[in-house]
Amino acid sequence: MALQQNVAKAVQAGSQAHLAQVAADQITGLHNEPYMGDAHKRCFRKLLVALEQLLADRLKSGAAEIAIGSAGADPIDRASAEEEHQTAIAARARDAAQLIEVRAALRRLDADEFGWCDETGDMIGIGRLLVCPTTTLCVDAQQRRENKSSRFRG
Repeated sequence: MALQQNVAKAVQAGSQAHLAQVAADQITGLHNEPYMGDAHKRCFRKLLVALEQLLADRLKSGAAEIAIGSAGADPIDRASAEEEHQTAIAARARDAAQLIEVRAALRRLDADEFGWCDETGDMIGIGRLLVCPTTTLCVDAQQRRENKSSRFRG
């Protein structure tokens, strides 16, 4: 119950970092639990559902903010308003993409695939999942992928 109250506070605060800290505090007490056992799954589900709610709320408020807009008579005011408008659109696009990732993570959690690397089948690790609960790769697989892409770029 304490986790739900802390997650609710984090959602109200609108902070993903605070959500991750709440989940980390809860999971540190589960060090004797098996990796991705029921206790871990419950904690990550609460984290992901809260993150989903946070992103959905930000998308709604972002849409309203974009729709309002403001155009001043002064060219500098209009330029500032346009820059803020573009920033709001970019933030909304990031939130929408992240919301898709969070929903995919929830589906993996339902399918008992959450926490396991898509490439190697190895454990991703609790710490890595707390930092980025939508990740699908372990550190080694992610590094191989980044090294491969950097070789092709350079």
